[in-house]
Amino acid sequence: MNALHLQTAKVGTWVVATIIFIMVVISHFMNELYVQQGGKFEIFGKFGILLVFGLVWRWKHIGKIVSILTFIQIIVMLIHILMIKAVSIPYIALLIGLSITFYLTTFSKSIFNYLNKIAE
Repeated sequence: MNALHLQTAKVGTWVVATIIFIMVVISHFMNELYVQQGGKFEIFGKFGILLVFGLVWRWKHIGKIVSILTFIQIIVMLIHILMIKAVSIPYIALLIGLSITFYLTTFSKSIFNYLNKIAE
């Protein structure tokens, strides 16, 4: 992997890790953005922090795990939006973040090679 692809992959991986970290923190500390007071709403739960560490430290198969979990979260969010028949800005922002994360971990060849330590 040449220097440009390596740098692009590192930046992409850090973008994904930052998006997941922000989603975990916002969903944990600002529940009232998504549910009524007293409700519980978390994206990735406590597992999100492990995903961030896995991305930063390039654990084996972490790209596939993040991709699958993000896809499941997107489906759950879409079903939730269809059931409540209302869309708010926090839901749109969350879906955009999840979509970027899913796209980068699933379809980016440089991030895939970087996370799987191929041709370093």
